Amino acid sequence: MSMKKSIVFLSLALGILTLCSCSDTWNDHYNQITTEISNDQLVMVDVTSEEWLSDPAQSDLSLMYQFLVKQNVFSRLKEKGQLHSILMVVNDNFVQPEEEKAEFVANSHVTDISLSPSNLYDGERVLMWHNKFVTVGVDSLGAIGQLNHITFNGSPACEVVKTLDGYIYVLDAMIETPTSLSDYINNLPDEYSMFREMVLASGGKQFDKANSKPIGVDNTGNTIYDTVWIYTNDFFDAKNFSLNSESLTATMLLFSNDVINEALTEAKTTLAAWDMERDEEILRRWLLEVAFFNKQYSSEDFESNSDFISIYDRQWRIAEQDVDTENPIPVSNGIIYNVQKVRIPNNVLMYRLKDYYYTWEFCSDVEKALYYQFTNIKDISASTAVAGWTPEVGVWPMHENRVLQCYPDDKTLGFTIVLEPFKCIKDADGNVSEIRPWLIPPGTYRFAMGFTQNMGYDLDVTLSVINGPDIVELGKTSITIDSSTKFHYDRGTTLSDTWPEGYDKDERTRLLALNSKANNYDTDGGLVFEEIEIPDLTGTGAALPVQIRIDNNTPSSSKVTLNHWCLRPTSNNY
Repeated sequence: MSMKKSIVFLSLALGILTLCSCSDTWNDHYNQITTEISNDQLVMVDVTSEEWLSDPAQSDLSLMYQFLVKQNVFSRLKEKGQLHSILMVVNDNFVQPEEEKAEFVANSHVTDISLSPSNLYDGERVLMWHNKFVTVGVDSLGAIGQLNHITFNGSPACEVVKTLDGYIYVLDAMIETPTSLSDYINNLPDEYSMFREMVLASGGKQFDKANSKPIGVDNTGNTIYDTVWIYTNDFFDAKNFSLNSESLTATMLLFSNDVINEALTEAKTTLAAWDMERDEEILRRWLLEVAFFNKQYSSEDFESNSDFISIYDRQWRIAEQDVDTENPIPVSNGIIYNVQKVRIPNNVLMYRLKDYYYTWEFCSDVEKALYYQFTNIKDISASTAVAGWTPEVGVWPMHENRVLQCYPDDKTLGFTIVLEPFKCIKDADGNVSEIRPWLIPPGTYRFAMGFTQNMGYDLDVTLSVINGPDIVELGKTSITIDSSTKFHYDRGTTLSDTWPEGYDKDERTRLLALNSKANNYDTDGGLVFEEIEIPDLTGTGAALPVQIRIDNNTPSSSKVTLNHWCLRPTSNNY
């Protein structure tokens, strides 16, 4: 844990003369400049920073001083008229920047903050003129006055001067500012092009007229600007997560093209084995949404946590993924880790598995006998209980509640209905062309169902998995279908995360203003099992059919209405 540490310097003889590693000229500076020592912690000079640096006595700093003059640093300091701090290096350590980088480098060595040595602390981030942060390091020796144990972006300090208008710190090396997340992503090589394009896809730039300077007029009379652009990205703006912001402290997971392609291929193979399909764009979107975190994670964090949750509330289960935590890539506003292999989780491959009892009407007599078993039931038929509707026309599809209804045959007895869930495969014209069983992969699920209210039945619901000739019971519970709307079709709103994909909390708030019934749209239904596990009975991870059994032991003549079943993978179904 980083603690703020006040720095108490030793006397100048011990704290600077013997500990300064980058220059032996401090004595000359001290002797040739009129100084006033206010205490044994700090040397003060009665001149401005520019006057002190321009004095011939500081000739060992002349190269960097002239560089800063050329970049108008001191004229800008005069315009600002405020206290500051300047980071300098001696001539032997000065590296002349390339012309296109000169202004950026100069600005990285100046801040509008007056940095008193006694107030520096380990981990402090100082905003410099280039709008990026420099990080102060103070170890245990620095805390007791050993100046070269105080660092700025890793460069040790060896001299410090308090001038009339600020502080000057002489460092072992020029400041190297790590690139930002935005810069890093923009400059990714081609082997990361898929990830780079995913990040940049929703970005753009806008002309910032208010901050752009007019510099002339063209021959048509239009003003010419020294243009300032505002860069936007809807994906990140929605989460107040700016890749350009130096106040950000983030973690990014980086996926190469090979890693992405391997994950997508593996996902498609898995889905095919489950007899399921998933839009590839959803899988790509997950890779993007799981890659950014609003906290900087250390290598140790990967060992001490089970999950990280991204800015888009996406779950990264650490033990199930392969990340190179030994070679983090630091940037100015965060840290990056290369992902060596990624597996798209089960609960992303399956958003939810939901189907309806009315599909009985599409079965042949042979299929009805195969997938349904009725005991003491008569007058079976399908009908539309609620006509198709949508909370927003043209955005969300029409959804109806078509149900399967029946009656007890002998009113003095209970009844049993057993379903082996199956899916209806439709042809190009939308007609059911094939019936085949739902295959459910091993893992944990929430199980919900829908009937209709006021049936007046207590029902025992049993969920089992079918493994060849064996029917393995997974769980049994009792539910009551009374006047409450908990199990009323698929309108149950008592569960969290129960709506169709994309229909999130913010979306519902907007849709409720359009349609007061928007909360009732295509939900999972009423809770039967909060979490139930389907085991890997084959030892191969194979998906198997399941069986839903409904028992009633109370004599009644009331109509029985069955709407749907729904299995939603839990966070542990990774």
